[in-house]
Amino acid sequence: MKWFKRVLTSLIILILALLVFFFGFSDSYRYSLEAKVKYAMGDYKEATLLAKKAFDLDPYNKMSFSIIAQSKISIKFLDYIEDGKEYLQTIDRLSKKTNLKTSDKIKIKMMCEVMIGKFKRLTPTVLTEKSLYEKSKKIYEDFVKIYETIK
Repeated sequence: MKWFKRVLTSLIILILALLVFFFGFSDSYRYSLEAKVKYAMGDYKEATLLAKKAFDLDPYNKMSFSIIAQSKISIKFLDYIEDGKEYLQTIDRLSKKTNLKTSDKIKIKMMCEVMIGKFKRLTPTVLTEKSLYEKSKKIYEDFVKIYETIK
């Protein structure tokens, strides 16, 4: 029984040493781990760059592939939020005019249609940050309200 424990302990130590060696000295996995940290911090563009470096070094690195995919999705949500804020500011500026022209109403309606359509094409995943989705949804709802009032 003692020899079994020794063999098992030796085997576990060997496996751990191999994992440390593989992950510690493999540039691909080092970049992947860095990308994962950047993704967790919300720096999706930097995470994409690091994950692409890792994937270029090792195309079988699944972690880098999933980080690339998730970062692209998160960047789309960030772009939607930024575009939405800019469009809402423009709509706010246009609506503050004393007399709203028909051309201004058409501009507002078109901005709403673009942002409503863009939101419907966003596809969150289980790993997409909830806050990104919630912010995007709030902006989408704002555009729906504006669109319905301008009809």
